Amino acid sequence: MLFAFFLVMYTYIIFPLLLFALAAIKTMVSKDSEKTPNYTEDHFSIAVICAMYNEEKVVREKIENFLRINYDDITLHIGSDGSTDATNEVLREYSGNAKIKTYEFPRRGKVYVINDLMTKADADILVFTDANSMFESDAIINLIKQFHNPGIGAVCGRLKLLDQGKITGEGFYWRYETKIKLKESILNCVIGANGAIYAVRKKLLRPLPVDTINDDFTNSMRVAEQGYGIKYAEDAVAYENASHDDSVEFKRHIRDAAGHYRAIVHLYKLLNPFRPKVFFLYVSHRVIRWLVPFLLVALLVIPPFAMGERSIKILFSGEVLFYIFAMIGWRSKTKMKLFYIPYYFIYINLALLIGFFRNIFGVQDVIWDRTER
Repeated sequence: MLFAFFLVMYTYIIFPLLLFALAAIKTMVSKDSEKTPNYTEDHFSIAVICAMYNEEKVVREKIENFLRINYDDITLHIGSDGSTDATNEVLREYSGNAKIKTYEFPRRGKVYVINDLMTKADADILVFTDANSMFESDAIINLIKQFHNPGIGAVCGRLKLLDQGKITGEGFYWRYETKIKLKESILNCVIGANGAIYAVRKKLLRPLPVDTINDDFTNSMRVAEQGYGIKYAEDAVAYENASHDDSVEFKRHIRDAAGHYRAIVHLYKLLNPFRPKVFFLYVSHRVIRWLVPFLLVALLVIPPFAMGERSIKILFSGEVLFYIFAMIGWRSKTKMKLFYIPYYFIYINLALLIGFFRNIFGVQDVIWDRTER
């Protein structure tokens, strides 16, 4: 039981502290070193990749947002995955624009569309995005400047959420993850990109396995597999409207969770301890987190059989109190950290547990439905 408790504490508390220390050391070493990175002044051609399904509400806004991007050598490739609303009709309106390439595919699933678009896009850098993600005009410039370092293979941008047109106050968990990404970026190894805005050198991309769910995570981490770095560009910003439907968000988290467990198989080469940096960050930040739901179950089941030990009693009492706080957070919908953090922690891990079983029993399809926001 104590080992299970340690692993939970490790991935959420001890690992971030170790990461912050490593990033601080790397920063100090870089300042003291006389070496300068061998940056290039290459000009990159850019192709923006976007898969859509029934996005009539945002497709025109997406295209007009693209046309305002401050970059010349750029094209937009949109693939419609068998849309049944007005998405295809809107796409045809832009058929005369040389910068916009549109494709109408039969309904197969996002991964098939992404694979086809990656093949059709002829550019040095492919930028991946979602239909409802709108870029700041300088987002592409801020993304690709990282690629002047030839050792960088992928760059993840920053997603900001909007509520009625205003930037929402980022929640505790969101800020926590952002800080981890910033520190991982100092080590040139961000563990997983955000599907709203990320870029990859085309030469490093390969067709995704057809059962892939989290294409953003797999595409970016395959870059690490090949020995290239992954950076986080905090100034490359995309916006999305925040969701207010907890049931829709929970369904999305379950789907993502199923994708995480598939990714472990697809990215098995990352579990190589002879590549210590990638192994340490990947296992500490992701793999152990994906084991936490089972550790939580163990922490509930084991104590009744070991209540003779004082340490177990104390630990179990704290665990029960944590679940009570989580229940209060769920019932009251409060944003008070004392109750909201336990609630969100259980919420995320319940989604992971359901996603695991949906993956194991093969009931999680790669075909996706649009999320209402």
